[in-house]
Amino acid sequence: MARSRIAVRIRTLVDKDVFHACTLCRPSAEGEHRLSEAAGSLRAGYDVATVRVGGRVNVNTPADVERAGELVRGE
Repeated sequence: MARSRIAVRIRTLVDKDVFHACTLCRPSAEGEHRLSEAAGSLRAGYDVATVRVGGRVNVNTPADVERAGELVRGE
């Protein structure tokens, strides 16, 4: 099999409700809760969307998180 030089880079911002949704989902065979399944269960009552913010956005500090939220909201 040929090796790829392509890497997937993604950051996910989620509402605190996703953590509760994770507990409602059945763990995978590896014992992990999958974010994709939790997001799927939230679609029934929440808007779920992908937002391109044009580059890397750190979320290491409270100020970073605030700035990321502004970018997602288009501010």
